[in-house]
Amino acid sequence: MFMNQRFILFNRAGVFYYEDRESGKQLSLRTRERAEALTLLHAKNESARQPVLNLQMARVYLSASDPQVATRTWQTVMDEIIRTRPPPIRPAG
Repeated sequence: MFMNQRFILFNRAGVFYYEDRESGKQLSLRTRERAEALTLLHAKNESARQPVLNLQMARVYLSASDPQVATRTWQTVMDEIIRTRPPPIRPAG
């Protein structure tokens, strides 16, 4: 199983990191918890193995946190930007 993994886990000074076996790049997982590091590493390996599945999983997570995410349009985004943007500062004069 290890041979098929693109990303491998290692620990440096109590912090967990992963290494991309294709590029050799090493990045922190920003956790000291082994269980959390293994979960993050598993997600990275799954996304590399099955990118389409990863996109579907992202949609599931988004819809769980915000049920209206699937019905929003760019117009909704633009309206929200206008609504929350502070008014422009006009020069005194």
